[in-house]
Amino acid sequence: MKKTNDIKEAIVLLGGLGTRMLPLSKVVGKEMLPIFDAPLLHKIVLECYNSGIRKMIFVVTKFNKKLIEKYFSNDPYLDNYIKNNPSKQELLKELKMLIKEMKFVYVYQQERGTYGALYSARKYIKNDNFLVLYDDELIINDVSSIDQVINAFKKENKMIIGTIEDKKETVGLVVTDKDNNFIDLKRSDETKSRDIIVGRMILNKIVFTIRDKCKLSKENELFLPQAIVHHLNGQAKIIKIKGEYFNIGSKLGYIKASLLLASKSVYKDEIKDYINKL
Repeated sequence: MKKTNDIKEAIVLLGGLGTRMLPLSKVVGKEMLPIFDAPLLHKIVLECYNSGIRKMIFVVTKFNKKLIEKYFSNDPYLDNYIKNNPSKQELLKELKMLIKEMKFVYVYQQERGTYGALYSARKYIKNDNFLVLYDDELIINDVSSIDQVINAFKKENKMIIGTIEDKKETVGLVVTDKDNNFIDLKRSDETKSRDIIVGRMILNKIVFTIRDKCKLSKENELFLPQAIVHHLNGQAKIIKIKGEYFNIGSKLGYIKASLLLASKSVYKDEIKDYINKL
């Protein structure tokens, strides 16, 4: 692996249909659902920006590209409409900064599954090492989840895969060797591990060399964790991500994340009073 600690590109896998969030996700992808005051994808991009990332590669479908592209573009009509309203302009200040400072690349997903989505972006990645993110996860911590995997990469100079503990999950549980290298995925009746992979990874371009070795699942999908463990066994280091984890692809996770961020906002007292009345 090339010895560079610079991580400047992030790939967000945005191909899922968010069926657990139906009927809302029929028209708005889960990545664009508002988490209190901004879409989840806005928060992901902001976290990337704060971690030094300046290029976002969005792996999209024909269903969600237009809305995402519109959001991360300037809107002259809206700008003109609020030009004499400083308070409304302030609401867009952060988004305008992201639009100005970040480069956005849109790639259509060519194959199903997380590995299929990642493989679709291979020609658009310039650096040997890059960040990979899922589109339906939010992790809140003083040290961001992205900084955690970048810091681990700088220390190990090795592919990094983030995990969290999930005592309810029964499949896809991460097994490591004594040095925390990723060596297997097991069912809950096969291992004491209760750690699952989350979409916070630093990967190397070597992942694109194993496409022909990967086999389709029963659902005709190519999954990233399985591709790595089967064909790059032991070449990725596992780290446990610290922070409060929310799966925005589920209605409960979506509600909890929105409530937490609202409880930390200027509306916190009103929110807490309202909840106490329920």
